[in-house]
Amino acid sequence: MVLRKGSTGYGTAQQFTEPRREYADFLTPINSFFSIDCVNVNKPHIPVMLHSVVEALSPVDGANFADVTAGAGGHLAAICERIAPSGYVMALDQDERAFQDDAAGGVVARFPKNSVLLRANFEEIAACARKQGLEGFDGILADLGVSSMHFDEMERGFSFRHDGPIDMRMDTRQGENAYDLLARLKQDQLADLIFELGEERFSRRIARSIKSKWPMPNSTLELAKRVQDAVPGAVRSRRHPATKTFQALRMAVNRELDVLETFIESAAALLVPGGRLGIITFHSLEDRIVKNKFRNFVRESKNFQLFSKKPLTPSPFEVQENPRARSAKFRVLIRRQDDRE
Repeated sequence: MVLRKGSTGYGTAQQFTEPRREYADFLTPINSFFSIDCVNVNKPHIPVMLHSVVEALSPVDGANFADVTAGAGGHLAAICERIAPSGYVMALDQDERAFQDDAAGGVVARFPKNSVLLRANFEEIAACARKQGLEGFDGILADLGVSSMHFDEMERGFSFRHDGPIDMRMDTRQGENAYDLLARLKQDQLADLIFELGEERFSRRIARSIKSKWPMPNSTLELAKRVQDAVPGAVRSRRHPATKTFQALRMAVNRELDVLETFIESAAALLVPGGRLGIITFHSLEDRIVKNKFRNFVRESKNFQLFSKKPLTPSPFEVQENPRARSAKFRVLIRRQDDRE
């Protein structure tokens, strides 16, 4: 496939605020790809910071893009609409659920000449690009949030609000699930994991509550109850006490931080001159990696620049419509137009 390249000028972060009417109007054409109303917070397909993503990455007709976390297809639909009729999108997702008609698979079915959906982890972006005959991309997007379809499917074990097996694997083909991880780790190892990946200050108490009683908890609600019992009631906030522990287990099972570092290195190398790499994060550990990696590229090479010094964040209206977006941060790395190496 011949590399096609869309050229766009650099913008500023101030251009990409999302006032109430503009944000709602912007989502309207995306609704046509789904059988639901994207603006309704009770519906699952609400692409986070959609306006900012499209404006900052600037997909145009003829450009080559990669959406490496295709998921429900919200961002993918917006990109496909703008790169058609002659552009191309390589979409990746390791979850088989993304291939169904009501997710990213349905978007690809609407743009069969302009997109492909591959089952792969985003750290495999370079290998996938080679298989598709692509030498580089004008834009690459990664949305690191766990999608609504994961939380809402009890059998996946991501949520402490629904009873299900303690699984938490994004890719059900991989080996160790969260239950196996809990069974394998010693109490002090589990405490360290919850502290480091969940940033949970009661990690010692939680690990003791999980490991000291027999048998091991064998459902998400049982696990959440043991975590809740370990957290002093006087310090509980509106956030569920099991939030950080479940986050830590999910991140460990899916190797999320290791995979992210590998992905950033590979993705930056695949940007064509003028190309943009955008990453949406939802907690401090991910955002710290993205921020530091991007800054290192800028510091060590004249070929890169930041889209903005501070990350873009959701507007108050978007947070009101989609509370799951409240912790999102969007950072963009740009390969300079004059880089011909």
